[in-house]
Amino acid sequence: MASYKYIEYMCRVCGTKKTMTATGGRPLPGKCPKKSNGGPHSWMVNRKK
Repeated sequence: MASYKYIEYMCRVCGTKKTMTATGGRPLPGKCPKKSNGGPHSWMVNRKK
């Protein structure tokens, strides 16, 4: 089992942050306001809590 309970994800383009449980997986893509035509967020792991 992981030693952390939460993972904070951040969009590479707009910087939006979402916190999910360690077993919850990545957030849903949604629409990134800074991408052309409202493309999806590009989530990356920012930190583990």
